[in-house]
Amino acid sequence: MSTTAISIRLDSDIKKQFDDLCKEFGLSTNAAFNLFARAVVRERSIPFPISLKGSESVKRSVKAQNALERIQAVSANEAHEWTDEEIDELIASYRRKKRKSE
Repeated sequence: MSTTAISIRLDSDIKKQFDDLCKEFGLSTNAAFNLFARAVVRERSIPFPISLKGSESVKRSVKAQNALERIQAVSANEAHEWTDEEIDELIASYRRKKRKSE
């Protein structure tokens, strides 16, 4: 497996706190970022919520995310492997219905 380098900018205080926490976890900063990148790729999502509190569009996005989570829970029980396209269509359908009801 070949590797590549990336460069990021962080506030120096955040970097120090992050480095210190990584050490407590027994990880290097590099290993922590690799874990994050692998989790994003594996799960196909950011492993924590990202929001703009109070924004109407974010509220709708949160509702769509909740719908997606319900769909995924149902699919786990049904042993159905949902494709990305099916999930996207279900979310789009949910958003259309929500817009009509507003």
